[in-house]
Amino acid sequence: MRDALGLFFGLSFLIAGAVLLYNGMSNADASQSAAIIGGATLVSLGSVLMGTFLRNWSKWRKEYREYRENQFTDF
Repeated sequence: MRDALGLFFGLSFLIAGAVLLYNGMSNADASQSAAIIGGATLVSLGSVLMGTFLRNWSKWRKEYREYRENQFTDF
């Protein structure tokens, strides 16, 4: 369950950060720097969450593969 939430929030933060960065770069107004800083923060947070999710997924996949290989060799 926690991994599914990490995937959801990671993708959400990446998309929201990319939108904020795009809008902050394309508009020239007083709130441009706030949008760029907010977008960069969300992109970095999304990247960290996605990295954590992918690391845990690859660990799980490796352990599951080893379990499946050892399950049939015990007989």
